[in-house]
Amino acid sequence: MTTANLSLSFINDNLRTLRDFLKWLIHQRGYKSKINYNHIDYLNLSNNQRNTAKASEYKKAYKINQILKTIRAMPVVTDKDKRDRAIISLQSLCALRIGELRSVKLKSIIEEDEKYFIYVSPKDMGVKFAKTRHAFFLPLPQDIADYVITWRDYLVKLGFTQNDPLFPVIDNRFGKNNLLEKTIVKAGIKSDTTIRNIFKKAFTNAGYEYIRPHSFRHTWARYAETQSPAFLNTVRQCLGHNSIDTTLNSYGQSSLAEQRRVIGDIKTGHI
Repeated sequence: MTTANLSLSFINDNLRTLRDFLKWLIHQRGYKSKINYNHIDYLNLSNNQRNTAKASEYKKAYKINQILKTIRAMPVVTDKDKRDRAIISLQSLCALRIGELRSVKLKSIIEEDEKYFIYVSPKDMGVKFAKTRHAFFLPLPQDIADYVITWRDYLVKLGFTQNDPLFPVIDNRFGKNNLLEKTIVKAGIKSDTTIRNIFKKAFTNAGYEYIRPHSFRHTWARYAETQSPAFLNTVRQCLGHNSIDTTLNSYGQSSLAEQRRVIGDIKTGHI
């Protein structure tokens, strides 16, 4: 396999699957005497090859000021404009997974002690590993939160109930005068691609390259690493990570920014 034109990550994944299969097969009737258990582990790559296979590219993420600039530059003429601005605003505040963002309901927004949070529940939203958590609105300027709350209140005035989606489909339909009109439908957005396209349009219009919505989770993790341990732990909980190691190693990498700062502060005149 290594001589074929295949990536090491592809080979590593397939070898792991093959090992798992053989370890299961050896316990089946008639196969125990045919397979040497110790030989299964030889179906592996070298340490260097495995490390190469597991290596990932640097995960780009927006800076907070870039996100704010993009949101504030979005048009707000139509209901769709206002919905789309609310979508990106909520993502900037809570850094949800895209399936969670797409399936938020009105009742998911909860206010306690003058603080808002999204109650991420697998009963109402598409939640990874079906884990319940509180995703608090992270500290951004008040106008960003207002975009979300104003949109929610607008839907309530239109007759939406607490069980209806916060980000409903907006269809093009013919109105009474036979003119094409945009109509808000009490149905949630079904496609993650629709959400990604909203982000892509907004950020490219603002002059930035498109980075997937999931990158907002990296944005907050990297920012949190530069703050207090208590804030870092709060962000960890909001992101739904069981371990701080996940936040630091898989999402943080903000030590890169800290490294750049420290290196930039070094004076080399004496060398």
